Amino acid sequence: MLNKKIAFIGGGNMAEGIIKAMIQEEACSAEQINVSDVVQSRLDYLAEQYQLKTFTSIADAIADVQMIFVAVRPQDAAGVFQELKEKEQNGSLVISICAGITLAKMQSGLGDQARLARVMPNVLSDAHHGYSGICLSAEITSEDKADLTTLFNALGKSIFIEESQFDAFTAFSCAGPAYIMECISGLIDAGVQSGFSRSASRDMVLENFIGSGLALDQSGEHPLARVDKMTSPGGITIDGISSLNKAGLTGILMAAVGAALKRTKEL
Repeated sequence: MLNKKIAFIGGGNMAEGIIKAMIQEEACSAEQINVSDVVQSRLDYLAEQYQLKTFTSIADAIADVQMIFVAVRPQDAAGVFQELKEKEQNGSLVISICAGITLAKMQSGLGDQARLARVMPNVLSDAHHGYSGICLSAEITSEDKADLTTLFNALGKSIFIEESQFDAFTAFSCAGPAYIMECISGLIDAGVQSGFSRSASRDMVLENFIGSGLALDQSGEHPLARVDKMTSPGGITIDGISSLNKAGLTGILMAAVGAALKRTKEL
């Protein structure tokens, strides 16, 4: 467990997801967390739900903290950075989860010596699987990096990436569950078409996805090595695989990630 106080500037759904996971996984305690927001009803909810200290003032929220999460709308980030700079942010590590806010934009608001992290949080934190992508400013210390690992591993897993990879991480890993959900939905429909109830189809498909992921994780095998073991000469599975190959499933998935990456760079 971290022995540091943390402030969240912004108490929306993404901030709440991080707070909930950190408390549940004992990365920190509720007593270590302050939250500032402009919406009093939101602060009242967070205080009641998680027993946090809440503030309408940023200055009050960041007093005596060592880590500051900026979790506001992108258009509000510059104003927050300016206020943090005026308060000298107490030498705290500043972590942004604001979409589209680069390290350069953070530095322009907070100064070149600020210790900064830009994070795309794990979208599967409720399942404690999936990755958070983290990129760092040059001023980050080894202690900062260890603290970030502790916090974001509470959501699932974390990976440190170069900022040049941030758009690719967003299009590939962050959006990845949506591609998988589409595959799951299609297979459930295939089960219904084959004569199973929708609930039975759903159960079987989810077990196959979960089991396949765990099998590959535990064995370290390439997915196609496992497919090779499942396909016998003239058998059933190879005919199904042949149909997927004719439809170009691999190309379809690669094109989906490519389209998402293109859109990410446009925003």
